[in-house]
Amino acid sequence: MVSDRAYRYVMEAQHTYGDTVVDITPASRSRIRSALIDPAATRYVQERLGRAIRLRRRMMDLTLQDLAGACGVTFQQVHKYESGLCSISASQLWAIAIALDVPVTYFYENLAPREVWQDAVA
Repeated sequence: MVSDRAYRYVMEAQHTYGDTVVDITPASRSRIRSALIDPAATRYVQERLGRAIRLRRRMMDLTLQDLAGACGVTFQQVHKYESGLCSISASQLWAIAIALDVPVTYFYENLAPREVWQDAVA
């Protein structure tokens, strides 16, 4: 399980913005790019996240049961995440990242840019 101390540390770090200024004027909204994702692209992203989870779990020499126990789900559910059969919620990905001792961004580091995976699923 995730320790309460680790959870509080991560949550406090997340809410520290420093001198960051967010521009919410209408002009900035017009620069928002469309991010429509079709079912094939969703599947591609799920599979890539699953592969990253499996790779990190194996690097740490953990079993499915070990990771499942740390995240509060069954080992079958972890297997589904790793296989790309189930979508991973943000909170579940957070718990997995803490259990695997990596930032959440670790799972997205090797994800190809949108233009590449669109060509792959088209």
